[in-house]
Amino acid sequence: MRLLIDVEVETRRGTQVQSFETTVFVVRRSVTKGVASDDVVLVDAYIPPHYRKGISGRLHTWRSGSVLQCTARVAMNKRSLAPFMASGERKWACQEGGK
Repeated sequence: MRLLIDVEVETRRGTQVQSFETTVFVVRRSVTKGVASDDVVLVDAYIPPHYRKGISGRLHTWRSGSVLQCTARVAMNKRSLAPFMASGERKWACQEGGK
């Protein structure tokens, strides 16, 4: 599945959010204080080499050398995330071409 993701990057001017489209391997519901968010999901996403500079392990969790746990906004990915959001499931492992 390809989604538009958000990654926080540390720059000389502080922390900024960088958004770009990439391949996502896992989608999870974001839960805060026991309530699932309808606005944001957590994703394990492939980060191309040219986007890796400035990404801090303090702000995100690296799953491997090229896969990062970060967020994707549901509003920016409505069509792609609609089946997941409608399913009520907490986690999907994604394959090329869909769930």
